[in-house]
Amino acid sequence: MLVLTRRAGESIVIGNGIKITVVNIGPGRVKIGVEAPPSVRVDRAEIHARILNEQSSDVLAAVSAQTDAEAGDHPTLVNAASDTKVLPNRVAEQLPDLPEPVAVPAPGSVTPPVGASSGARLSSFRAPRKSR
Repeated sequence: MLVLTRRAGESIVIGNGIKITVVNIGPGRVKIGVEAPPSVRVDRAEIHARILNEQSSDVLAAVSAQTDAEAGDHPTLVNAASDTKVLPNRVAEQLPDLPEPVAVPAPGSVTPPVGASSGARLSSFRAPRKSR
């Protein structure tokens, strides 16, 4: 959001034909004037929200009336016809088959390596330190 400071009588311009002018500043309220081309509708936010809500309910009513008027109440299905072209996935065709999944032990459980006795301790590997 762009926030501008204007005094009474000063204006800002939006686009090519919208001009907003501060008309009066009073305690707790500001009067603004909006000059816009006839093709641009200017509404207060609460009126705009009410109009959008009414339009959406009108559209829903029209759609439900249309589906009731049609023979049968079947949902619209979109199917591929026999002449529909399918793009090949050349990368997927070149990938090798995946191996069978391997069971992974739960986190926190320690399993000894194959061939090691249960009491044997795993050797710990420590990477060498970097010189400073």
